[in-house]
Amino acid sequence: MTSVRLLSLWIIVIALGCDGEPKPPQPLVKPPPLTVQEWKALPVEEKYDEATFQRLREADKNLHSDRVWQKFMKDVILPERKIDIPGVPGQP
Repeated sequence: MTSVRLLSLWIIVIALGCDGEPKPPQPLVKPPPLTVQEWKALPVEEKYDEATFQRLREADKNLHSDRVWQKFMKDVILPERKIDIPGVPGQP
Protein backbone atom coordinates (compact mmCIF):
# COMPACT_ATOMS: atom_id res chain seq x y z
CA MET A 1 0.00 0.00 0.00
CA THR A 2 2.82 2.45 0.79
CA SER A 3 4.28 2.26 -2.72
CA VAL A 4 0.85 3.01 -4.21
CA ARG A 5 0.53 6.11 -2.00
CA LEU A 6 4.02 7.30 -2.94
CA LEU A 7 3.30 6.73 -6.61
CA SER A 8 0.00 8.65 -6.30
CA LEU A 9 1.72 11.50 -4.47
CA TRP A 10 4.46 11.59 -7.10
CA ILE A 11 1.88 11.80 -9.93
CA ILE A 12 0.06 14.66 -8.15
CA VAL A 13 3.30 16.60 -7.60
CA ILE A 14 4.27 16.20 -11.27
CA ALA A 15 0.80 17.22 -12.44
CA LEU A 16 0.66 20.32 -10.24
CA GLY A 17 4.29 21.37 -10.51
CA CYS A 18 6.49 22.28 -7.60
CA ASP A 19 4.39 25.06 -6.13
CA GLY A 20 1.10 24.33 -7.87
CA GLU A 21 0.75 27.91 -9.14
CA PRO A 22 1.43 29.06 -12.69
CA LYS A 23 4.10 31.71 -13.09
CA PRO A 24 2.81 35.10 -14.30
CA PRO A 25 4.04 36.13 -17.75
CA GLN A 26 7.12 38.32 -17.77
CA PRO A 27 6.44 41.94 -18.76
CA LEU A 28 7.74 43.00 -22.14
CA VAL A 29 10.96 44.96 -21.95
CA LYS A 30 10.68 48.36 -23.58
CA PRO A 31 13.54 48.93 -26.03
CA PRO A 32 15.89 51.76 -25.06
CA PRO A 33 15.90 55.13 -26.87
CA LEU A 34 18.10 55.40 -29.96
CA THR A 35 20.73 57.96 -30.83
CA VAL A 36 20.98 59.14 -34.44
CA GLN A 37 24.21 57.14 -34.87
CA GLU A 38 22.52 53.95 -33.56
CA TRP A 39 19.52 54.61 -35.82
CA LYS A 40 21.74 55.01 -38.90
CA ALA A 41 23.35 51.62 -38.18
CA LEU A 42 20.01 49.75 -38.13
CA PRO A 43 18.94 47.54 -41.04
CA VAL A 44 16.57 49.29 -43.48
CA GLU A 45 13.69 46.97 -42.54
CA GLU A 46 13.79 48.23 -38.95
CA LYS A 47 15.05 51.76 -39.54
CA TYR A 48 11.85 53.29 -40.92
CA ASP A 49 9.41 51.57 -38.57
CA GLU A 50 7.14 53.83 -36.49
CA ALA A 51 8.29 52.19 -33.24
CA THR A 52 11.90 52.93 -34.20
CA PHE A 53 11.00 56.57 -34.84
CA GLN A 54 9.46 56.72 -31.35
CA ARG A 55 12.68 55.35 -29.83
CA LEU A 56 14.68 57.94 -31.78
CA ARG A 57 12.37 60.71 -30.62
CA GLU A 58 12.63 59.59 -26.97
CA ALA A 59 16.43 59.94 -27.05
CA ASP A 60 16.31 63.72 -27.47
CA LYS A 61 13.91 65.87 -25.43
CA ASN A 62 14.02 68.56 -28.13
CA LEU A 63 12.41 66.11 -30.57
CA HIS A 64 9.29 65.84 -28.38
CA SER A 65 8.00 69.05 -30.00
CA ASP A 66 6.05 68.28 -33.17
CA ARG A 67 7.56 71.27 -34.97
CA VAL A 68 11.12 70.22 -34.14
CA TRP A 69 10.33 66.59 -35.03
CA GLN A 70 9.03 67.61 -38.48
CA LYS A 71 12.21 69.60 -39.12
CA PHE A 72 14.30 66.61 -37.96
CA MET A 73 12.36 64.35 -40.34
CA LYS A 74 13.03 66.77 -43.22
CA ASP A 75 16.73 67.36 -42.40
CA VAL A 76 17.83 63.89 -41.18
CA ILE A 77 15.33 61.10 -41.89
CA LEU A 78 14.38 61.94 -45.49
CA PRO A 79 17.97 62.40 -46.78
CA GLU A 80 18.95 59.10 -45.13
CA ARG A 81 15.92 57.40 -46.67
CA LYS A 82 16.94 58.63 -50.13
CA ILE A 83 20.31 56.93 -49.60
CA ASP A 84 18.81 53.69 -48.24
CA ILE A 85 15.84 53.48 -50.61
CA PRO A 86 16.55 55.35 -53.83
CA GLY A 87 13.70 56.09 -56.20
CA VAL A 88 10.17 57.36 -55.82
CA PRO A 89 8.26 56.14 -52.73
CA GLY A 90 5.65 53.51 -53.64
CA GLN A 91 7.26 52.70 -57.00
CA PRO A 92 9.26 49.51 -57.65
